[in-house]
Amino acid sequence: MVELKSVRSAEQILLLLLVEAYWQELMSYATVVQDEERRASYFRERFPLDKPNQWALVEGQTVGFVSVALNPAHKRALVDDFYVLPAERRRGYGAAMVHALHQQLDNAGVELVELNVRRDNPSALTFWEAQGFRVARYLMR
Repeated sequence: MVELKSVRSAEQILLLLLVEAYWQELMSYATVVQDEERRASYFRERFPLDKPNQWALVEGQTVGFVSVALNPAHKRALVDDFYVLPAERRRGYGAAMVHALHQQLDNAGVELVELNVRRDNPSALTFWEAQGFRVARYLMR
């Protein structure tokens, strides 16, 4: 149903556009989103070319993206960013993305998958709990 495909360096500008929409939805008030120069720098930091950023495709059409940091030495992975386009939500694509990602990570020998959910994003918490994840800790700053 959903295919995960690596973002090529030539597609980085397309990823930037999708990430900017994601950030507007998630944290529109943040300085890194409001200031163009800081936003570009933050994007380069969060989505470097050597990171396994992936498109989520359905019949060749982009429905979202996922960014994962792998730690093969410890057989762990951290889902850094996960986004389904608003028009594509509630169609099972998010769950299919998680399934495809788990298959990839299983093949890579990953035994533990972690992620963070912002406290101001209860729909994401509900989604990830429906995928079998549970709250393991609270981090305060």
